[in-house]
Amino acid sequence: AYTRTPSDVSGVLVTRYDESTPATWKIPLRDDMVPVLTVAAPRGGYLVPAAHAARIGAKLARHGITFRRLDAALPASAVQAFRADTVALETPTVEGRTPTTVTGSWRPETHDVAAGALFVPAAQPKLRLAMALLEPQAPDSFVAWGDFAAAFEQKEYMEDYVTEAVAREMLAADPALKATFEQRLQDDPAFAASPAKRLEFFYRRHPSWDTRWNLYPVLRTDTVPD
Repeated sequence: AYTRTPSDVSGVLVTRYDESTPATWKIPLRDDMVPVLTVAAPRGGYLVPAAHAARIGAKLARHGITFRRLDAALPASAVQAFRADTVALETPTVEGRTPTTVTGSWRPETHDVAAGALFVPAAQPKLRLAMALLEPQAPDSFVAWGDFAAAFEQKEYMEDYVTEAVAREMLAADPALKATFEQRLQDDPAFAASPAKRLEFFYRRHPSWDTRWNLYPVLRTDTVPD
């Protein structure tokens, strides 16, 4: 049995156990796990870019996951890329790392894959473990433990005063864009009330926009490269 009494140290109720008095606790049995998110495996496997091959390859090898290095480049490859819609960094750090939670989805895209990239085949005994590490939304993935934090940091930006001038040029040159912007102002009060979002509307449509911001470097493929 146990009692909860006020503490003059912490000022809150403190639990004190009495080991001489038996107690019976009824605890609900929860023997069925319901996943919050389910992700289907790629038909071919994963492609880890050459820039991350040494670091990620060492970790995959440590887990006994099968992979191989690509000796030839794969130009203009039809792949699936994950772009984060939201990124949340936890504080404080855990074991010297910054836990990261992302939301988003895999989308068909075309990317050049340089020689030296790693191919992690889906056809292997440790596919589930490979997915646990390489799927960005998995709770113990490389992304979750901050291994790809740089991919979710905005490196390039346009100063507000520059965006103001650029936006006026874009509005004058593109009547369709002007109509879209004005409709967004009417339909989205939060957008209309946010100077930052209004400027970002134009920056995202400008050629200088960083298309790799929030792009997870690891790709998925439905084919097995030669």
